[in-house]
Amino acid sequence: MATTLNKHITFVLSLFLIVLIAFPVVNAMLLQDIYAFCKETNNVNFCLKYIGTDKRILAARNLNDVLLIAFSQCKIQVSEAAKHINKVRQKFSGPIGKERIKFCERNYGLASGLFQEAYETGQQKVLAYRAHLSAKVGSTYVRECEEEWKKNGPIQKSPVTYYNTNVIKLSSIIRVIIDKLYMN
Repeated sequence: MATTLNKHITFVLSLFLIVLIAFPVVNAMLLQDIYAFCKETNNVNFCLKYIGTDKRILAARNLNDVLLIAFSQCKIQVSEAAKHINKVRQKFSGPIGKERIKFCERNYGLASGLFQEAYETGQQKVLAYRAHLSAKVGSTYVRECEEEWKKNGPIQKSPVTYYNTNVIKLSSIIRVIIDKLYMN
């Protein structure tokens, strides 16, 4: 009798686990909704790459969750840029190059804190717009880093253009989300 009961309990638990694995989040957004959203952005492929393939998208229930992913992706880009700056620092040994590297490090530190603040504030759905403002200021710091390589001396190619561009593109995705959350 105990073995039969154990078999039934095991069967029910196995079935429950299969349902949880097959349908992890009941209220999750559908993938076609994510694709439709990305089609509304300036760069569909970029959106699909950084938002649509983020593993957290499978648990996203609404645009506020997508907004959190975008904030997080900005922070990731800023962190990657900071690592890259450390790798290329020795290539900019002159006084202007050193000053530009220092400027970007400072700006990326500030941007990182602001994107983290945006993420944390955005978790409180009613503060999503305030979170957007933090991310907007963070994007400004990133943009200033890019501009620094074109002024105060000879123009140089920024070593972090790739990351700066990604943050700017993510910022445009954030704007689309904010518009959809607050303008509809």
